[in-house]
Amino acid sequence: MSNPVTEMSRCDPLIVKIDEKLRAPCNHSTCSIFKVPSSLRHVNERAFEPEILSIGPYHRGKDKLKMMEEHKKRYLQELLQRRGESSASEYVTAMIGMEGEARKFYDQSVSLGQDEFVEMLLLDGCFIVELIRKYNFPAERGEDDPVFEVPWFLPSIKTDTMLLENQLPFCVLRELFAKISEDQNEDFFAMTLKFCLLIFPGLGDHRIPEKVCKHLLDIMHRTGYQPPDSTESPKEIDRYFIRNAKELQEAGIKFKKREGSSRLFDVVFLENGTIEIPCLKIYDETESRFRNLVAYEQCSQRKHLYVTDYITLMDCLISTQEDVQILRHSGIIENGLGDDRMVCSLFNNLCINVTFSHPLEFCYNKVFDGVKEHCNRKCNVWMAKLKHDYFNSPWALLSFLAAVALLLFTLVQTVFTVMSYFQKD
Repeated sequence: MSNPVTEMSRCDPLIVKIDEKLRAPCNHSTCSIFKVPSSLRHVNERAFEPEILSIGPYHRGKDKLKMMEEHKKRYLQELLQRRGESSASEYVTAMIGMEGEARKFYDQSVSLGQDEFVEMLLLDGCFIVELIRKYNFPAERGEDDPVFEVPWFLPSIKTDTMLLENQLPFCVLRELFAKISEDQNEDFFAMTLKFCLLIFPGLGDHRIPEKVCKHLLDIMHRTGYQPPDSTESPKEIDRYFIRNAKELQEAGIKFKKREGSSRLFDVVFLENGTIEIPCLKIYDETESRFRNLVAYEQCSQRKHLYVTDYITLMDCLISTQEDVQILRHSGIIENGLGDDRMVCSLFNNLCINVTFSHPLEFCYNKVFDGVKEHCNRKCNVWMAKLKHDYFNSPWALLSFLAAVALLLFTLVQTVFTVMSYFQKD
């Protein structure tokens, strides 16, 4: 007797289609150049949109970015002239060979055909390689190169090259440089690191493995990463909260600019109740840098979300413009925006819709635990209040000393009076 379910599966096209999909091997995504999630994009869409330069397929063809297409062609023409070549055939062939590997870096929704995709790899890749070379070797720049001669060009291009959606696989850049470079001793990866540190100073100066780097933003992220100095479990469940700078200062916590560290995220809490934080220089483009690094962390399968942890720390410390002022006077913040309220707003908004680290992986466990332990000691709070009320100015100190002297004088006078009374008896 025939099985009705089996008979139905043979004739129902939907069941056949689903069964075929289930039998097909799972496609594990290798994407590392992500589209920014809408939850993050909607907070500040401009931070993720290129101003003048499109790199990769996501923003390709937008009207406001077409001006730079001519500059890409010009850079390729100059490259060919420098090498005495009349055709780009060698580079086109190399990019055809890279197409399959390069597509794995992008979202599967990219629908460019082979010709358009290869052309994009060639023009965008040559532009980035030449840009990095010309930055490292100023003699290579032409006198009429607007990228370096027009004042606003380079700052906009630097910002655009570090957007999450505006990346090219680093393996493509490396392949093009190998064919372009005439000096075998030139280290393209070292040149790229120098370029990244120009864009976001203070990330660090350590060497990172070249082979694991996926694109320019990934290189910037890896350059700034520093493994936590402790894997201790947090002492409290409330991992993501400490009081703001003003309240901590009133509790006896001191803030100091951390010297001798080349890493922006190298924050420590000392036993004497001092939080040392490296100086952060804040300019118009700082928000875009942070947002794209955070978006990259949020989309990647990473254990330590150190940029997310840093903005969590700063968001805790900064609640009002007075908190910004405290950090600025301590040398921890250099405000290039001009208004402390803008800095306050920047950090208060950076954490919106962000998923925080697992408490056990939070980079500043020791800092938060040290701060909370210090604030829980009442003697520290009393001493801080005493200093604030009586030692915050020379006149207050003189008044306090005068009061102490008067108290001692009264005490001595009372003792002598009592002693003289007993001597008479």
